[in-house]
Amino acid sequence: MSNPQTTINLLSAQTPQRPDNRSILVIGQKIAGTATAGALVEDIISKEQAATSFGQGSMVYKALAAVLDKCSISLVQPKIAAISLADAGGATAASATLTFAGTATKAGKIVIYIDSIQRKYELDVAVGALAADIAASFVALINADGDRAVQAGVVGAVITITARNAGTQGNTIGTQFDLGLSEGVTLVTTAMAGGATDPALTGLFDPIAGKRFTSIVYPAEYGIATLTTETEARFNVDNKVLDGVGIVGVTDTYANINTQVDALNQKTLAYRANKLINNADYRGGSVFESPLVLAARAASIRELRLTVDANTSSLSPNGQAQGGSFFGAIPYFNTPEVGLPVIKSGNDFTDVETEELKNSGAWLLSNNSNNTTLIYDEAVTTYKTNSLGQVDTTYKYLNYVDTLTIARDYMFKNIKADFSQSILTSGKLVAGRPMVNAKSFEGTVVGYYATLSGFNGDNNYVLLVNSEAAKNQFRDAIRNSIVVNLAEGKITTDILTSINTQLRTILINITPTFE
Repeated sequence: MSNPQTTINLLSAQTPQRPDNRSILVIGQKIAGTATAGALVEDIISKEQAATSFGQGSMVYKALAAVLDKCSISLVQPKIAAISLADAGGATAASATLTFAGTATKAGKIVIYIDSIQRKYELDVAVGALAADIAASFVALINADGDRAVQAGVVGAVITITARNAGTQGNTIGTQFDLGLSEGVTLVTTAMAGGATDPALTGLFDPIAGKRFTSIVYPAEYGIATLTTETEARFNVDNKVLDGVGIVGVTDTYANINTQVDALNQKTLAYRANKLINNADYRGGSVFESPLVLAARAASIRELRLTVDANTSSLSPNGQAQGGSFFGAIPYFNTPEVGLPVIKSGNDFTDVETEELKNSGAWLLSNNSNNTTLIYDEAVTTYKTNSLGQVDTTYKYLNYVDTLTIARDYMFKNIKADFSQSILTSGKLVAGRPMVNAKSFEGTVVGYYATLSGFNGDNNYVLLVNSEAAKNQFRDAIRNSIVVNLAEGKITTDILTSINTQLRTILINITPTFE
């Protein structure tokens, strides 16, 4: 025993708490695999894992593959999870026919795409090749592709392709073809149709009770109400932060999309719209990709932007190479969507249609000015009016939702940490004791504003306006509304936050002179 007896305790540093990690939840149907239908599968990190869990080529697999491919640009990634559903009993699978005719009189190459530009099937055709032989060769090519969205069969020169998952989502599978230099051979296709009866959705979101997912990728064909009922209820909850945004993809005509999105009014829904093309050689979206995959890619871009230290160099034309909470205030528009085909001339929405869809709440992709790369347009939600039916822009833009929910998340986490074991008083604070009163609470929360605005030199957020006037407005709102209830141990206050927005319009008037 040595004296004096000495104890030196090492305590945790009082460091500011960051918002929660970002996360993506994918909903869709499986065809096989180890996962239990309706169960939550978390920590998905590879396509091999997704294939083992849900079956390669299934609806949920192809959405997860899109998320994993998009997130693969960064070592630091959002968390990825999925809930898979089995095909409904008695459901029918969508199908289409591809009918060849003739005999090749000139050698060439025929290319067929099914569901995605990634699902490309090409065949060299020799002079004298018969339609039935060409059809049989394509069936072999299609069925040899493990990631295929369809199963192919052939009778004579007629190929029938059938969605591997039954239900209505199969009706969105597109086809296009190019006969190239081949002569003497024709191909006639029908659009995918006949898919019916989706899985029952009762209790779909039960496995994520109490768990937060910041983006939820969801098949619009299931009916958007089930998704938005869940996400809207999660937006404001007691003693938790559970908010997230549902992202859906829809391929349809302008008229149908505009009618549907006009009827929606949710701050937690991003609606990725894609124009339906129904030509003899091209049946599918103007961006030739599965609508569920388009939603998955949009969710991945959103979450990479907002994931601290993620590699965003290929997503940000403004030089912001690492993700973080500050991306909540950076516009989505002009973000390149590398890996998808550009829209063919004449296949996009018109300028008038584009403007109307954006005003209604649709999130669009379009070609850049050189028609070399797809870029995102302004990211909007479907929110248009408040509960009184009055026009309200508070949650119109996805950026506003990002900014406000990140700011709330930051304040929530730090209030939990800073006041974890505090004595509430209406009097003065006693030195050396964990006490809080109205004045000290005000000071602490104003400090949060200083961080979220960059007023204190922290550039990790820059979500709120960085000015003395804005900070004072924030402080005064607290000071004028704060109520300390000692009997209930409760502090109540109102906060006014001035958020940064996005530069969307520049108007310059040029007046000529003749001097």
